[in-house]
Amino acid sequence: MKTLITSVFLLATGSAAAHGSCNLELDAGLRITENSIEFYEATQPTYKIVEDKYLVVSGQLLKLNEAQQELVADYAAGIRAAVPEVRAMALAGIDLAITGITLTFDNLLGEKNQVSTQLATELNNVKSDVNRYFSAGNPISINRNGEDIPDFLDKHFATRIERVVETSVQNSIGSLMLAMGKEALLAGGDMGAFEERMNKFDEQIEHQMNDRAAGMAVQSEKFCDTLVNINAMEEQLKRAVPAVESFNLMRVYTAKVEIVQHSI
Repeated sequence: MKTLITSVFLLATGSAAAHGSCNLELDAGLRITENSIEFYEATQPTYKIVEDKYLVVSGQLLKLNEAQQELVADYAAGIRAAVPEVRAMALAGIDLAITGITLTFDNLLGEKNQVSTQLATELNNVKSDVNRYFSAGNPISINRNGEDIPDFLDKHFATRIERVVETSVQNSIGSLMLAMGKEALLAGGDMGAFEERMNKFDEQIEHQMNDRAAGMAVQSEKFCDTLVNINAMEEQLKRAVPAVESFNLMRVYTAKVEIVQHSI
């Protein structure tokens, strides 16, 4: 049973990666507001882009030529364009999780059972929080990898999802055990036959979830392209503006190959 539940949630949250998407590692923090994009190292501000065109380093406004100005504007536009994609993928992932929950527990416990209803309600609350977090005008903070500072879509977000699932399942463990007992009876007490029935059930859920994950895979590939483009723009900006050449926001890995960061 534990394997079955785990596979459903891995399918829901990891479908994008399973379809050849890229991985992102942040080497710095990022804060996006209506008027600025600010970059951090070890929680200390490094530089910021103001009004999507002015570059401020160590509190000093840099004088940029036309080509440098264009690079700053393109970089800022690329980062801002990624925000709605992050929001869409977060929402799609939650929807996929809700679908997996419904398929799994409705098959075990019947339609509109307590487990799937409660989990769907809790995850819809998370969806509402995602929408609020990404609403127009809200500042958005994204931490670098490994920082133990809460932001919305980091490990604290994943922990919240896990707690929702664990609490709902624990509260309904009696119903789940009863359902498993019924399945065992249908197998005539033969544990081998019972295991085979559950494996087939697992495969059916996986097949249905993979079908539903196809749309998210397309989103994932598009977002991967967005990340690669932002990374390339960052490298161009670093080469063109010496004041930010030592700074690195992200590393992008795609098809198991790292998009190389240029040494300047």
